[in-house]
Amino acid sequence: MKPIEYSPPRRKQPVFACCKAFMRIFIRKVRVAAEGGAPQERCVYLANHANKMGPMKYEMFFPAYHVKWGAHQMLEGYGARRAYLRDVLYIQKNGTGRRLAAFKAFFEAFFSKYFYRGMKFLPTYPDARFARTVRKSVDVLDGGAAIMIYPENSDNGYADKVHGFYSGFVLLLGEYYKKHGEDVPVRPVYYHAKKRVIAVGEPCFLQEYVRQGLNREQIAAVFERKVNALCDRIEQGAFDAAAPEAKAKKR
Repeated sequence: MKPIEYSPPRRKQPVFACCKAFMRIFIRKVRVAAEGGAPQERCVYLANHANKMGPMKYEMFFPAYHVKWGAHQMLEGYGARRAYLRDVLYIQKNGTGRRLAAFKAFFEAFFSKYFYRGMKFLPTYPDARFARTVRKSVDVLDGGAAIMIYPENSDNGYADKVHGFYSGFVLLLGEYYKKHGEDVPVRPVYYHAKKRVIAVGEPCFLQEYVRQGLNREQIAAVFERKVNALCDRIEQGAFDAAAPEAKAKKR
């Protein structure tokens, strides 16, 4: 198996930028509305995955340059990508029939790696290799970029409300604090597909919750509630078009 490159993704991606520009012709615009200031770089964003197209919508419309965490299989060889698309994304998470899932995965696996690289994904793992992802993510933050993480437990599919947050992002926040002696801001994010809006919550800081005596799982649960609260507020109209849009220059 070819080793995965752990170098932070490059900021300049002219080929993928042209691809995104072409896709904008067919994809309706998504607004970004933020509380507590426009989205900034050198920040960790905890977002809902919003099914298959969520990360692409974030890539196209989120105004801060960011690197994403994603499944390691999608950055490996064709066989691993095809199996992940067929068995995990389509069959397990979307309930697609096996024949249709196999058909779609067969074709998508040919080009999916280039989209993952274009969207600036770092691979994540369920084992000790995850420590490398954390260290490389700190390097990304030190370079002035942001990290976007989708911590929701989607084993049973993607829902409008997230059900369970994995706590790996707390390790990243802790590693950054250990290295620098200060917190990196962390903000909840919710993409609402029907209303075509990305809502960004106010910055929070890990040590606020550490001082309260919360453990890793409890901190993850706090941010799960914050993301779901953004969903509720979007549906209540708090982020309708009359609300100020977040404006930040995306490099």
